[in-house]
Amino acid sequence: MTPKGVNTWQACLSKHLQELAMTAAISFWVAQIIGNSMGTMLALCLLCHPLACLPAAVFLLLQVAIVVLPVGEAPVLIQRAIHFSVQSALSYFSCRVTVEDADALKPGQAYVVGLEPHSALPVALPMVFTDHCDLLPKGLRGIKILAHTAALYMPATRHFWWWLGVRPIDKANIHRLLAANNSVVLVPGGVSECMVMKQGQEVMYLRKRLGFVRLALNHGAPLVPAFAFGQSETYSWIRPGPQYVVDFFRRVLGFVPLLMWGIWYSAVPYKVPVHVVIGTPVLLPQMDNPTDEEVQQYLDMYITAMEKLCERYKHETGHDDMQFQVV
Repeated sequence: MTPKGVNTWQACLSKHLQELAMTAAISFWVAQIIGNSMGTMLALCLLCHPLACLPAAVFLLLQVAIVVLPVGEAPVLIQRAIHFSVQSALSYFSCRVTVEDADALKPGQAYVVGLEPHSALPVALPMVFTDHCDLLPKGLRGIKILAHTAALYMPATRHFWWWLGVRPIDKANIHRLLAANNSVVLVPGGVSECMVMKQGQEVMYLRKRLGFVRLALNHGAPLVPAFAFGQSETYSWIRPGPQYVVDFFRRVLGFVPLLMWGIWYSAVPYKVPVHVVIGTPVLLPQMDNPTDEEVQQYLDMYITAMEKLCERYKHETGHDDMQFQVV
């Protein structure tokens, strides 16, 4: 083989290895959730088996030990791995971030960013709203991602999400973050939005979501509408029944048991462009005890801003025919 041929072969091999590493880094976040869930369920089933009960019990004890293990600071190698994972996701999804008014997002001011939609999996949250993403505007640096507490009590998953910047979405924690002038981002529709999702349509479960607005008013933190165009196309999904079982999982365990898959029915998401648009902040006054009517007023302002944001950018993001519905 000629030197030129060797160089071509090495370049080709290097490219494939890079693509493999990127795919593994992106899939890791979903695969660890699926692996933890399936491993735990399998171990619970095997507890009754005379030959498998001991290893199953050891596995479950290790899971519990990992959950109670202190988080602490992430080792340097872990930080590098997380950074590589975020950068891989940005490249994989050809991610773009549009900020309507970057000057309106001032460093040192706490903001409450409401990102929609939830989709089967809100991949834009860990991909964009982290200091590992260079596309995040300066005014939102140091932002914390708010997620259901259940996500932070899964073995191994808990540590990686915490090191990425995920924090539990409870009132005391949100008050503490906003009081310290830390911005937060959440999906207002939450897991309840998964109950009303429709194929080929963006449904936002917002009309009854007063809580995040009330908390923002308590601190005078502006509400920032944001929408992730293309996110709903990253995974296929089916919402199994019966409805009362799905609702039980949502209320008690904090998640909807969706059957979701990507390429070749795997944890690898579909390679589709994701375009996150961060809108202009909706300014709020500081109110210690806002009335329900006042909270509703500012929720309506946020919803109106979100609807206008979707309409303004659906053409630019290649979603001209997409229907948006707020329920």
